[in-house]
Amino acid sequence: MEQEQMRSLLNISVEAASHIQGVLARGEIEPALEEIVDNLAQIAAHIETATVDAAGLMQKVHLYAKNVQASVDDIRCGRTALECGVLWEIYPFVVEMQRLWHLATEVLSDASARAGHQERLMQAMKDLHGEPRTHYPYDVSIVLCAYNKLEYTKKAVESIFAHTDFSSGRIELITINNGSEDGTREYFERLPHRKKLNPRHNILGINSWQHIAEGKYIVGFSNDVVATPHWLEHLRTAMESDERIAMAVPTCNEESISNLQGIPVPYANTFEGMREMQEFAAAHNHLDPALWEERSVLMPFLAITRSDVYKLGLIDPIYTRGEFVDDDLSTLLRRTGWRQLLLKDTFVHHFGGVTLGAERHKGAGNALDEMRRVYYTKWGVDAWDSRGGFIGSENAWAWHTFHAGERVFAMEPRFGELACDLVNAYRRSGFVPHMTAAVFDERYLPDTNYIFDETMTTACIADVAAQCAGQRYDVITAGCYLDELPTTDVVADLERLYALLAPGGIIILPVRNPGSAYELDCMMHEGTRDVYEPKAAHYAVIPYRQLLERLHAHPLLHQYRVHSILMKADEELVRRMKPLLRHDEDAPSDLELSLSVRMFFLGISK
Repeated sequence: MEQEQMRSLLNISVEAASHIQGVLARGEIEPALEEIVDNLAQIAAHIETATVDAAGLMQKVHLYAKNVQASVDDIRCGRTALECGVLWEIYPFVVEMQRLWHLATEVLSDASARAGHQERLMQAMKDLHGEPRTHYPYDVSIVLCAYNKLEYTKKAVESIFAHTDFSSGRIELITINNGSEDGTREYFERLPHRKKLNPRHNILGINSWQHIAEGKYIVGFSNDVVATPHWLEHLRTAMESDERIAMAVPTCNEESISNLQGIPVPYANTFEGMREMQEFAAAHNHLDPALWEERSVLMPFLAITRSDVYKLGLIDPIYTRGEFVDDDLSTLLRRTGWRQLLLKDTFVHHFGGVTLGAERHKGAGNALDEMRRVYYTKWGVDAWDSRGGFIGSENAWAWHTFHAGERVFAMEPRFGELACDLVNAYRRSGFVPHMTAAVFDERYLPDTNYIFDETMTTACIADVAAQCAGQRYDVITAGCYLDELPTTDVVADLERLYALLAPGGIIILPVRNPGSAYELDCMMHEGTRDVYEPKAAHYAVIPYRQLLERLHAHPLLHQYRVHSILMKADEELVRRMKPLLRHDEDAPSDLELSLSVRMFFLGISK
């Protein structure tokens, strides 16, 4: 089918569906409505045929076309009422079908058009700051999507009704039976809510519901989540606390989430453990803003989001295999100045890996690798190497006693994960620091919009010292390893940073151990250390034993301390590598420890 013909058919579909929607909204009945619906099915059949072998976004166009036909079939056989079928299914399906086709054929296929589309989206996201919120029919739209796994879906639904107050009429529930074949549709149909979507053919990452959600906030609720007391009240309170917050996510059981978003729990991750879980949650869920954590990246297994932000295009459909959607939306929010919160005072249960299941991994190749490349192409940086977060930072922050009015200087924060950790440590102490960022790699300049009070661009640490002459900071840190900072003389640059410290201040830097078993293994097998970006800059590297010896003998920097990070995953590697390196009696006595330390935090006090 020619592109112009396809465009025409899609335009006609949207016009027809919009006409029917308007007629039904006015409570009118037109004899021609059924004929128009039949015509929509015929158009969808043509689109289905034209996209039968499509991949990526066009495959989603194909699936939406099939679902339009299925919805029309349900109307014809009386399984779905005309009003429900058109308003909740056909209309949003054809609108989303047109949107995805436009993106696939007229935006993503052309580099200039793609860049322009992204620029307009980001500007629109920025323009929302300070805009008054319009009237919304509902305060919250809860959107529950399920693909089979009915036993989990029932637990999710029962928990929503048990712990959510629908009595005000200000909360709506939208359910999506995304191609299930296990009785999920029949179960949803027995529930009292109005908006029910039943796509017969599974669409991974289905997003058509955004065209019918009417809440001020949207809650994406997975069918492997169990709600708990006060869950929604806490989420709404957090969102209402600051107009700059775009998204908030509760915590859950740590074995079912990554990104350090979970907490340890005393119960089993089973159906039988749910009674004990609810007891744990009831004791845990007490509103405490001190436990709200600033985050640069969030995994929204359950999230509350501003609807105006979401509907601008928060979910990018180019991640056709599910992975890296969370990294992408966090990047869009971060780079347009929006805050993201993890609520450690609000616990819900997460079974994990149920909603999407095996669907996200269908197709050839590795979904993680494929979507990681998609992210890199879009943003120009790697999603994982750029986070700027390190395990064990909370132990390093304990070296410093926080006070009101303190100033923090963060070099190369990248996405800002370590900087967020520091802000959260201050918050737990009841303080808010003044945050300054120094960006060396200008690709990360947009990532400072959301958390830093001021940002400078600089070329090297010597330049930092020159720009900050006369300034004093209570904490100096970095969002990357010491050997990734632009320096030719590490100790000399540490002296420069020391001169910027206020009395009682501290430098806290993450340091890579180039002699660890992990790094040596990467060198032997890959010829380089483990970095995704082939053009990553490499600066001066000092073996950590030599670095500490030089600091020990230094007249200013000798008041240092170290917190080593040992990874359990490296234990077997250390055991196998240790005999290869011990050739004589002169081998250092702490060789095993040296191999085990993948990285450490270096603290230098003034």
